[in-house]
Amino acid sequence: MVDYREIEKLLVEQPEGWWEELVKILPELEPMADTPQSPRYHAEGNVATHTRLTVEACPTDGDPDLLWAALLHDIGKPLTTELHEAGIHSRGHDRAGAKLAAELLERLGMPEGRCRRITWAVRHHTFHLAWQLTSPSQASKQHRNFVTHKDFPLLLALLRADSQGSLGHPGKTDAYDLYLELWQDLTGQREEP
Repeated sequence: MVDYREIEKLLVEQPEGWWEELVKILPELEPMADTPQSPRYHAEGNVATHTRLTVEACPTDGDPDLLWAALLHDIGKPLTTELHEAGIHSRGHDRAGAKLAAELLERLGMPEGRCRRITWAVRHHTFHLAWQLTSPSQASKQHRNFVTHKDFPLLLALLRADSQGSLGHPGKTDAYDLYLELWQDLTGQREEP
């Protein structure tokens, strides 16, 4: 059985063929290649391409939990993606993905605290779509409480990587800038997570 540390090494080092190797090791990743995304938001193509680009956008010398969150953030899309005349939708992929991520990480022997943290980021990686704030001043008490959650810096770093992995969709970068400003205002931090 493969241990999470072997996969983490691939995520950090990203040698040639690293993505193909991950797909062999983690069968849950395979359906991503057959899962389309709306070209309006994902000019890069299917979920596998987007996920690979998102992982590659993460610093490899930083928090390894970010690499895991990037790898697993859209793992629920193959289960939830529907094609309609109006477009391609993956409603609920964050919840489905969090469940899959928790099961996968537990199977790989990930420590409970890290598993919980990564799964929380996967579950909440679409928070900005629901909030639709245009200014930090619009944040409610509930928003501010969420932004000061101890794991919000991981979520914010995931939003940045997800933005960079979404070719041709500047809206996510704007969301990152807005929530970074809000987080910095609330915490007094000036460094990016």
